[in-house]
Amino acid sequence: MKPSSPRRCYPLDLDRIARDVAARGIDIAPTRLTWERLANCCAAIAGEQGRDAFHLMAAVWPDYSLHDSELCYNRALRHTGKQVSPGYLVSALKSHGMDLTQRRYRASGTPIKIINNKNRKTQQQMKNIPINTMVSTLPNGRSLIGANPLIDQLTILFPQTAVLKAVINYFIGFNAFKTGNPGDALIFWQINEKNQILNAKRIYYKFDCHRDKKIPPTLMYPGNPQCLFGLHNLKGADPKQPIAIVESEKSALIMSIVMPKYLWMACGSLNNFNEKMLKPLRDRKIVAFPDVDIKRDKASGFSVSLALWEKTVNQLRQQGWDITIDMELEKNVNSAQRMDKIDVADIALEQARKKHVERLKRH
Repeated sequence: MKPSSPRRCYPLDLDRIARDVAARGIDIAPTRLTWERLANCCAAIAGEQGRDAFHLMAAVWPDYSLHDSELCYNRALRHTGKQVSPGYLVSALKSHGMDLTQRRYRASGTPIKIINNKNRKTQQQMKNIPINTMVSTLPNGRSLIGANPLIDQLTILFPQTAVLKAVINYFIGFNAFKTGNPGDALIFWQINEKNQILNAKRIYYKFDCHRDKKIPPTLMYPGNPQCLFGLHNLKGADPKQPIAIVESEKSALIMSIVMPKYLWMACGSLNNFNEKMLKPLRDRKIVAFPDVDIKRDKASGFSVSLALWEKTVNQLRQQGWDITIDMELEKNVNSAQRMDKIDVADIALEQARKKHVERLKRH
């Protein structure tokens, strides 16, 4: 049997829907359960951009709370695997006389193609991220103190002017500026070499500068492509300045303060160190700084993470790339450090803490 031809499902204009719901006073979230489902549904449709629409629809509820609704939407964005289908919103409003299949509720842009085969795979549409969405998360003169545990620690260990410069250069966003919750997540915006905003990652940190593993990092625009974090700094940089690649965004931020002779970037995950991600750096000198790992590669005896990156490096070198791996960390770490899966930024933080303690003793 031949599969039926693809049908088209137009993306919903969530803002227009929210305005109509508010104007009609329709309470589609009368209970806590439906309130949470509404948040999950808005997160599934529009990600971070659905936050205002959620508030507008939830505000009809007599027991509406801005603070609680912010926390609810943050949870919805973090738990992407539990998001509710947009069909929930369609069904809920249909019972109140609102037909979301009307043309007025269609978002502009190309409709999403839904393949009507056994798996019903959906091709996600890339979302345009307005620059104002990013700008609203940036410091822009606002105090950094108390907005994030990681930044608080960095301002203690390093000169505040250097930390502020790094935050500005990397367009570090603060979720606390949007939620009003002290100590909220950092937002790492992914901007390519053409200054196009492609994606963003929201990550929570503890006061020890480590990621809060109870809350997994969230990709704010799951359907969008990704690029190296810090890639936008390539524009206007000295063509002879070498590029340093680390895995985590936090490490790129810290190392830009500690070792500014490199232009630091992060691939975001172990498997993102590949030719596609590195392509914009084709004509630059690149030095990779992989994390260490307790797991060893059987062939080389090195960390599994280093062995994986070395394979990519060897392939690129055969194509004429000027790319190497820094082996110092791998050669000098102890077993405890391997257990902790440290990277170059962890070593830099440890040294900075020792210097900070010495300064306190002198005083």
